[in-house]
Amino acid sequence: MQSKGSLDPLRLPIRVLLADARLVVRAGLKHLLAPCTDMAIVGEAATRVEVLERVGATEPDVVLVDRFLDGQPFLRLIRDVTRRRPASRLLILNVESEDPDVLRILETAAAGFLSEDDSPRQITEAIRSVARGASYVSPSLARMLISGVRRGGAGAGLALLSEREYEVMCLFTSGVPFKQIAADLGVSPKTVSTYRSRILGKLNLNNNVDMIRYAIEHHLVQASSKALSRRRKSPTNHSAGL
Repeated sequence: MQSKGSLDPLRLPIRVLLADARLVVRAGLKHLLAPCTDMAIVGEAATRVEVLERVGATEPDVVLVDRFLDGQPFLRLIRDVTRRRPASRLLILNVESEDPDVLRILETAAAGFLSEDDSPRQITEAIRSVARGASYVSPSLARMLISGVRRGGAGAGLALLSEREYEVMCLFTSGVPFKQIAADLGVSPKTVSTYRSRILGKLNLNNNVDMIRYAIEHHLVQASSKALSRRRKSPTNHSAGL
């Protein structure tokens, strides 16, 4: 699904920054975009820190970024990139069809979304679309969004959370200690504890393990079974008091 209309004037070639932790994926994207004479890859990034550095250094028109970069909450990365360079447009890769984050990310400055099943042609179409200021949602994701609205959505409970509660949940279930969450968000540990209590109440969950399971089931975190194992086994788990 993309906006229609004549091609707006834009800087050519389109400057593209590739952001994915996997070298083989970046290599594949470079191979895919190489024949596109209206595009130029200006940099690569494997972490969110590198993304912000490269955005400032290369001034890309489009940042093609993996949905699960660093396995950390994605909304923060979108905000940070937008603050660093408002003119850069984010195109999110590997959004799964059942990903409940789609609606939340659509409400941010992200310009487009591509499913892991999209074709090379759809990727190049999406880059051109967002570079000229339009939005792009791949057809498979568009169908999922329409279906999700009609049935209330698989992650409908997440809509009950405020943006800050959602961010705390993503950080916590990714294995970030609650003291670090407090420091990152500029609030007290007691405030983080309050957010945690609200999350459990709104989602009808009983404890931290339930919250992690919920995050796994709703695809909020990757490799979260490891996080679950760490929290169960760690004798010095500081988040137990949350």
